[in-house]
Amino acid sequence: MLRRVSRPAFTLIELLVVIAIISILMGLLLPAVQKAREAAARISCANNLKQIGLALHNYENTFQKLPPSRLGEGYATWSVLLLPFIEQDNLYNQWNLGQSYYMQNSVARTTSVRLYFCPSRRTANAAPSTSMSGDQWSGGGPGSPHLPGALSDYAANIGTTGLDFYYTAAPDGAFQMGAGGLGFQAFFIDGLSNTIFVGEKHVPIDSFGIGWWDCSTYNGDYPSCSCRSGGTMFPLTNNPRDTGWKYGSLHTGVVQFVFGDGGVRSVPTATPAHIVGLLLSRNDGQVIPGW
Repeated sequence: MLRRVSRPAFTLIELLVVIAIISILMGLLLPAVQKAREAAARISCANNLKQIGLALHNYENTFQKLPPSRLGEGYATWSVLLLPFIEQDNLYNQWNLGQSYYMQNSVARTTSVRLYFCPSRRTANAAPSTSMSGDQWSGGGPGSPHLPGALSDYAANIGTTGLDFYYTAAPDGAFQMGAGGLGFQAFFIDGLSNTIFVGEKHVPIDSFGIGWWDCSTYNGDYPSCSCRSGGTMFPLTNNPRDTGWKYGSLHTGVVQFVFGDGGVRSVPTATPAHIVGLLLSRNDGQVIPGW
């Protein structure tokens, strides 16, 4: 006859020790998991910028010029014009470029593109997926309705002045308003490898979907929706509470950009503002110090 061997149960103290050990291990592993997740998101963001840079080169090769920052006040932006070059032909075909943003159908205005979002901040399916304010016709007065549109985490470089059209000084960025556009050979005096094309735009953490920081990337009524400037007036930031209109990201210590040569580079937020301005200007003729 087999003898039955009794096994003692865990005591309460032993159980508490095991729970404490598991908690400590989880506490040690969590930062590593978070770092790995952010590293993957940063790589994905860099790949988005790489694809945007490639699309811009294909656009320039086709038309001998870059797309404008926006066709005109209220009309389509570079984000719309680039759609056929990022395999979004169906969405592009929804647009009537002869009409303003406010005259487009809702599919054209509100359909998001995954490539236009940095996963460190949000995705194309995250709320808000469309703008909640800021897309109100500037010529329509205070009673004009807000017409929501798709958002984006990337902005075209309009230089150091904050404007994409001539006002007191000519715009010195890679993009400017109007159908003309800028060709590589004639306009990029400083060299493509020394000129930023597109980068991560700063949006305050509590202002997602809120203009003027985060109105629709398709809306050309204001340069603030789809463009950014940089330099002494617009330094880089990683501060989620910064309320400035500038380039910035949620990556630790850097902002990612695609340059005119198609290369994606991480520019430290500690980079002096005047050097950022040199990187954003396409024709200042100055030597860029090491950064």
